[in-house]
Parts: sequence; structure tokens; C-alpha cells
Amino acid sequence: MQRVTNQMINNTMLYNLNRQASDMDKMQDMLGTGKNVRIPRDNPIAATNQMLYRTRVTEVEQFIQNISESKSKLDEADTALQSVLRIFQRLRTLTVQGAHGMYSSFERKEAAATEINELLDELVAIANTKSANGRPIFGGFQTGTEETPNPFVAIYSTITAGRQGNAMTGVEYRGNTGKLLREVSKGEYLEVSIPGNEVFWSSNQVLTSNRDASAFQATTHQAFRIDGVEITVSAGDNLDIIIDKINTSGVAARASKGGRNNLILETTSPHQLWLEDEGSGTVLKELGLINTALPHPPNNVDPTVTINGMSVFDMVIQLRDDLVRGDQQLVGGRDLGMLDIGLDNILKHIATVGAKQNRVEELEKRSEYEKGTVLALLSKTEGIDVAETIMNFKWLETVHQQALAVGAKSIRLTLMDFLR
Repeated sequence: MQRVTNQMINNTMLYNLNRQASDMDKMQDMLGTGKNVRIPRDNPIAATNQMLYRTRVTEVEQFIQNISESKSKLDEADTALQSVLRIFQRLRTLTVQGAHGMYSSFERKEAAATEINELLDELVAIANTKSANGRPIFGGFQTGTEETPNPFVAIYSTITAGRQGNAMTGVEYRGNTGKLLREVSKGEYLEVSIPGNEVFWSSNQVLTSNRDASAFQATTHQAFRIDGVEITVSAGDNLDIIIDKINTSGVAARASKGGRNNLILETTSPHQLWLEDEGSGTVLKELGLINTALPHPPNNVDPTVTINGMSVFDMVIQLRDDLVRGDQQLVGGRDLGMLDIGLDNILKHIATVGAKQNRVEELEKRSEYEKGTVLALLSKTEGIDVAETIMNFKWLETVHQQALAVGAKSIRLTLMDFLR
């Protein structure tokens, strides 16, 4: 038979009271925070899931921000391209009228040239449009510097024909081929910009080197880039091997050998070629395509290279000059054809931007739905049932009061009680 002492009774009572107080403190904390886990050891599995869900919610919220920014940039690009489209439509009207001899008098030719010059200025202004953060929409990664604040630089000269005065005679692209990417879902990226050397180009470009490369042979391992695509060259590679490597690199250009064993590059879609030797490489320089003494691409093409194809600005300048000369055959043939090719290129980019806008809208809906789903899972894992928790707290409170009452009666009288 076990002997039960007063000390044992007191210890048992204190143990029960402390345990109940601890349980009540836990319930009170749950009611105060609305969470069922205070520290990971309370429920390791639930704590792990909560961390995963919170991480996912943070990711999705960032994707939603990226999608919102992407939507804004695409809207800016679409607005600019729609303006270009309206200018092209007006230019086409002027071209058709000029082809039918409606500008026979000098005054009419002068008026047409004046309007085209205004449209040219507006085209350059649109090409240099900046987004809300001050970065050019069509400048690639170019953010604007004190020396070159805009990706497109217009060149003006005095033109006596048609009494045009100081008129535009050329435009240089000084941006780059960089494309802004935004992560719109885990591992899913969206291009939200278009380099200007792609948008504002009227036809395929053909670069014909005038250097005989029959004896060319690479002396070292090196590399060069076409439109940002790296092409490696091994020591001993000749012109035929380099042509084959270009044609199998996936770049939007086709290489071929000319009748004088010279290299010919032609784009497969309207844009201005971006050529650069990488590091200490000299392949493109030795083949006579680029000149390292000239500025950075795309304005580094060697002066000896024969260039076919033009930007939309060059095309409009050519149209203006032909209208002033009254050359109806060129206006109705070459100029109208080039204008239509440039218009098709603009429409292609408008369609591309529109497709991305539709994709962004679907991504936004999907991300919002995913955020709601994850928050619901987090609420179920982390949240408490308020009614049930209050009921449990009241039950613990009642048990605690009963324990105090029973403990008061179970404590035996001490010697001091008898001495009183």
C-alpha cells in the first residue's frame, strides 16, 4: 500500500494548476493572434506548410507586380506603334497622290515635302518615346546618357530642292539590341520591349563585303556576334565553314558566298544587322564587314561594304526626294513598294504586342486565382476555429476553477492551524 503525504497532494495540485494555466495561456494566445501555431514545435508539419504557403504568396505577389509593369510597357509600345501606323497611312496617301501626278506644280511639291518633313520629325520623336521610368521604349538597354540621350539621332542638312531649308537627311540608331524581360510566372519570362533596329526598318538588309576571302583562315579560337547570337570560330576555319556556322546558328540572317569569294549577309526579316567581333576576335573585320575605328554597332559597317535595305526614315526621306523631283515612276513603284513593306513590318510588331497584351491579361487572371487559392490553404493551415477555441478556453477556465476549489479542500491543516 502506498503512503500518501501532504506534500504529494500539494505537488499534484500545483502540477495540475500549472498545466491548466499553460493550456489557458496557449488558448489565449491563439485567440489573440488568430493562429494555431506559435512556434514550430507546436506542430512541425503545419509550421512547414505555412512557411511554404507564405513563400508562394510572396512569389505570386511579385509576379503580379511584374505582370502589371509588363502590361504598362506593352501599352506604351502599342500606343507608339499605333501612332506610327497612322503616319504610315498618311504617307501612303501622299505616295499614291504623287504617283498619279497630283503634285505637278512646284508649290504642291513644296507643300508635300513640308508635310513629309513634319511627319519625319514626328516619326523620330515617336521612336525616341520614353516610358514612365525615363527609359526609351525602343532603345533596348540604352537608358540615355548625357552624350546620347535618345536612341535615334536625326541628321539634318540644308536642302535647296523644294526650298526645304534645314531638313532631315538621315537617322542613326545608337541604342542596342537588348530586350527587357520580366518574370511573369515561375521560370516563365516575357519580352516587354522591341529594339528600335527591328521596329523602324523597312526591308531586309543585305551587306555585301567587297573583300576577297578565298585565302581567309582563322588563326585562333575566337567568336563573333550577329544580332546578339554568339558564333564560335575554331582555328583553321575558312569562309565556307564560317558561312555554314552562321546559317546553322539560328540567327535571323542568311550567309552566302559572292562571285568574288566575298561574304554576303542578308536578314530573313526586316531589321538592321548588329555585327561585332567578341573580345580580341577579328573574323568580321578580316572578312571586310566591320571597321573597329567606327562607332559601336550597328554603325560600325565598313565603308567598303555595299549596303542594300533601309530604315523607315531612309525610306520616307527617299519618298520625299522623289516627290520633289516629280519622278512619278519611282514614287508609284519603288517608293510605294518599300512603304508597303515597312507598313507590313509595323503591323507585324503591332500584332506581336497585341498577342503579348492578351497573354498578360490571362497571366494576371491566373496569378490572382493562384494567390487566392494559396491564401485559402494558408488560412486553413494557420487559422483557428474561433467558436471552437472560445469553447475550449471556457472549458479550461471551468476546470481550472474546479481544480482550485478541490485543491483548497484537499490541503490538510498544519500545526499552525491548531495553535490558533
